[in-house]
Amino acid sequence: MTKNAVVIGAGLAGIQVSQQLTDLGITIHLIEKEPIIGGLSTYLGRVFPTGDCALCLDASNEMYDGHHRKCQYRGLVTEKKNLKLYTQSEVKSITEADSGFKISIKSEPRYVNLDRCVVCLECIDVCDVEVADEYALRGGTRKAIYRPIPQGVPHAPLIDLEHCTKCGKCVDVCKVNAIDLEEKESSKTINTDAVIIATGVEEKIPLDFPGYEYRTSDDIISHAELARMLDPTGDTNGVVTTSAGDVVSKVTMVLCVGSRDKTAFEYCSQACCTYSLKHAEMLRELGIDVTICYMDIRVPNHSFHYLESSIEKGVKFIRGKPDKVVVRSGKPVTVVEDTQSQKLMQIESDLVVLASPLAPLGIGNDPVSAFLGEYGFAQRVVKERKVYACGTATGPTDIPTSIAEANAVALRVYSDLKGGI
Repeated sequence: MTKNAVVIGAGLAGIQVSQQLTDLGITIHLIEKEPIIGGLSTYLGRVFPTGDCALCLDASNEMYDGHHRKCQYRGLVTEKKNLKLYTQSEVKSITEADSGFKISIKSEPRYVNLDRCVVCLECIDVCDVEVADEYALRGGTRKAIYRPIPQGVPHAPLIDLEHCTKCGKCVDVCKVNAIDLEEKESSKTINTDAVIIATGVEEKIPLDFPGYEYRTSDDIISHAELARMLDPTGDTNGVVTTSAGDVVSKVTMVLCVGSRDKTAFEYCSQACCTYSLKHAEMLRELGIDVTICYMDIRVPNHSFHYLESSIEKGVKFIRGKPDKVVVRSGKPVTVVEDTQSQKLMQIESDLVVLASPLAPLGIGNDPVSAFLGEYGFAQRVVKERKVYACGTATGPTDIPTSIAEANAVALRVYSDLKGGI
């Protein structure tokens, strides 16, 4: 009899473990709360260690030698017959039943039928309503019917009913009758042999960390926000600008903002140093001056070239955690003691970029929270032969490690479900 598993979370680890298990003959139900899959990676543009698109990664030797170009993201849902994807869906309950589980999920309406839509996008063209784009940083907008990102999967648009006026233009223009403005939410119960938690992490917006003035200035931003500006498909077309629209010439980065801090997040978020160096290198390629303030630099071997490259390209490093970031005459100023020279420095920049913590997403979901441990993360094997976790659901880490762990968990699940290999 065919075995099946539920994967909760369709970030890169959830996608990878789902792909591996479908290749091994396991039927997968992949549940994602957002309208597209990809998780945090949909914000990131280029990622380490290869510099490829964040949505085009797989765990293989090529991933470490810089020649990987296969798009796992797009291939997953178009090629896998024994995979069912549920977007805009959340797990409402997990109960043990027989030798497995009953998983109850609730799905929000998309208002666009995925089976009918041919992605002509005429519905977007005729929509008159424009609202702020969640993926934009410098004032970008989207329509009430929209696609979050051009390469998003599912490819079909969805409707933001909060801003939709129900004028009917999108309905009238759709030649395949794919739009239903009266669609209702739906519920489903899935019987499954195993549960895999791949809920991932989010970059914690540094609103509550004192001393950094994130609320005060739009020129004090997070790395996810910087990534959107550096992405050529973003609202600034890859141009790094201030909130006033001026092209940036000087950036200061602050590492460990809220991480390794007993008053905020005690753990190290592990990937912050590497993506800070990646962004520093990308900024230097644009001719932008970069200074990094750090306590120490923690970079895995497969990404060490970013540190070497950043030094070669003239990134400045100051060993010291800033006392504060203030705004003077409209510009952010970083106040920091260089612990090597023992000099107090005040660095004026066009932008200050804060490396804030990677916080677990699973902790906000009550049924999933029951399986989480310290800090809101899970063990790789939560419940023997039944519940597993992979990727950043087990703790913050970089993409290569996260995907490699997803592969390992896939083999463990397959072995347990099939009675050994």
